[in-house]
Amino acid sequence: MTDTDFRAAETGAGGSDDAATDPVEPGAGDDNGGRSWRNLLSLDSDLYQQKKIRILTPEARVLIHLKLHGSMSVTEAMKLAGVSYRGFYAVLERLKQAGLVGQVKDKQDQRVRQLRLDSSMPIPPDNL
Repeated sequence: MTDTDFRAAETGAGGSDDAATDPVEPGAGDDNGGRSWRNLLSLDSDLYQQKKIRILTPEARVLIHLKLHGSMSVTEAMKLAGVSYRGFYAVLERLKQAGLVGQVKDKQDQRVRQLRLDSSMPIPPDNL
């Protein structure tokens, strides 16, 4: 990766990860803190697309996305984590056992489960 590529990843330019470019929930931080989290997801995605290297664990990708967006379905989280069905449920179980995420039924579709950060989540509010 050249210096230009790295700077583009730092600023979010050229990022193709939907999680990094989606609008954020209110309070998630459109300031430098929110951008820092999005830039980290974007860098992880760009490196994976270009070099097949991940810098974030599946757990980190899920936690950062939840930090930025508030909640997501289990199916969305599975895709974001980039692991198999069986592998994702191991990731989810580790996050739940650590008390980092909770799982609730979706209000519109009771078959769908939504993931949310636990209120005591140790991710800093809006700074990295």
